[in-house]
Amino acid sequence: MIDWRSKTVLVGLMKTQKKHQAFIILAESDQHRRPQLTTRFRSIGLLPHFVDAVMGKDLSPSQKHQFNNLERQNWLPTMMQDNALGCAISHHNIWQMIAEGDDDYGFVFEDDAMPFDAAKPYISAICDQLSQLDPLLDIVFLSNRRPASSYRPLHKLPDLPDDQDFHLASVRYSSIGAESYMLSKQAAIKLLENPHRYIFEVDCMLHHWWLHNCDVYHLQPPLFAEEGRPSTIGYHDIKPWPKDGFSHKLKRKWHRVAISFIKRTQFSRLHQKLQAKLPKA
Repeated sequence: MIDWRSKTVLVGLMKTQKKHQAFIILAESDQHRRPQLTTRFRSIGLLPHFVDAVMGKDLSPSQKHQFNNLERQNWLPTMMQDNALGCAISHHNIWQMIAEGDDDYGFVFEDDAMPFDAAKPYISAICDQLSQLDPLLDIVFLSNRRPASSYRPLHKLPDLPDDQDFHLASVRYSSIGAESYMLSKQAAIKLLENPHRYIFEVDCMLHHWWLHNCDVYHLQPPLFAEEGRPSTIGYHDIKPWPKDGFSHKLKRKWHRVAISFIKRTQFSRLHQKLQAKLPKA
C-alpha cells in the first residue's frame, strides 16, 4: 500500500500525473457540445471518452419490459420512464466498458456535470490519490445531493495543494444523482451481475448500498454539480402501474420496512467496514 505521508511518493506522482479516463454520456443531438466538454474535462486532468446516450423512447417493447416488469412493481409504485430507461442503459454500457477495459477504474459523467470553480485546482490531485489507493474503492461519488444529516466523515485526503480539506465519507441514505462518480473494474463487474440494475433508476441503484455488495464512498466537499441546463437523460412524466393490486402494495410495504431496518441496524457496521479499507491517518 502506498504511504501517502511520504513526500517522495507525492512528488513522484505530481511528476507522472496521468490523464484519467472520463466516460461522458452525451446525446447524439448534443454532439456539437463535444469541443466544449473536451476542453472542460481536459483542463482538470481528465481524458474525455464520449459515449452515446441511449434514448429510452427508441427502445423496443421487449427492451422496456426488461425494466418495467413484475419485479419492479413489487418494489416501486411507478413505472420507469423512457428517459430513465435510457439513462440506466447508458450507465450500464459504461460499466461494461470499464469491466472489459485495460484500466482498473474509470470516471463516469453525465453531460451536465460541471466542476466547481473552487475545486478545479484540486481535481487532478484528488483523482490521482483515488486511483492510487490499494485496493481501489468500489464507488466514489464526486457530487453531492444527499441529506446533510446522513454524512459521516471517514478519511481526509492528505497533502493536497494549499492544505485543502477534502474528506471521504459514508452516507446512510442518498437516492439521487449519478452525474459524476469513480467506478472500479471490480465494482463494474459486480453491478453488471446484479439484477437490481433492471429494477431501480441508476442513481438509486448506485447510492443504495443495501442493494449490492459494493462499497460506496462520497467526497466532501463535492467536485461537481449539475450544470443546470435541461437534460436529455432525466426523469419526466412519472406514471403508476396500469394494474396495481393489493399483493403488489403489500410486497412494496414489506420492502420498505426491511430496508428501513437494514439502514438503522447495519449502517454503523458499514461505516466501520469502509473505514477499514482506507489508509491509516
